Amino acid sequence: MLGQQSYNMEPTEKSERLIEAASAVLNAAPERRLNIVVLNKALFYLDLASLRDCGETITHNAFIAMQHGPVIAKYAKRLIGQLEGLGIAKQISQWDGSQPIVLESCRPHFNFLDSDAMILAFAVTNFFADASSRQASEYSHENAGWKRAWCESQRTGKLAVVNMRVAMQQIIEADPWMELPIIDDEQLLAAADNSVGVDW
Repeated sequence: MLGQQSYNMEPTEKSERLIEAASAVLNAAPERRLNIVVLNKALFYLDLASLRDCGETITHNAFIAMQHGPVIAKYAKRLIGQLEGLGIAKQISQWDGSQPIVLESCRPHFNFLDSDAMILAFAVTNFFADASSRQASEYSHENAGWKRAWCESQRTGKLAVVNMRVAMQQIIEADPWMELPIIDDEQLLAAADNSVGVDW
């Protein structure tokens, strides 16, 4: 789905990539904190932006279709658990019932995020920075990859992985010609009769 390199990648590297991406996103967030729903969406769209711009995702992790949108597969263990276990971030409980993930220490350097990836992380985080969990979920519900995987999971009763190449369509700018109305056969024949175009 994402290329052979994803399948052959060691689990340790995938974990490190995810932790680095999450750290970069949290570091770019206001007060260095995000709700877990928003963090998952930011990571999803960061991977999509990287796939679009560089041909591969940053985290190389799978996203599954849940009711509230795409999330990292087994995110409680792979994302929250790892962030807390490494002392990078922790999930706190607030008086309003929210449980944001708060960055506690950011690594001085990253092994897998270059300057271009950091710029993408900042841009994606900035887009989601003021979004509520509901707004982030609703935005992700417009994604064709999530829709397809969600329908599959509803049909089979099993978790379905989001196809990132299908999902990437949401963030690719439409070509101008796609906005033009479709010409029907009568219009096409009329244009031919009026000598529109060039002879072969």
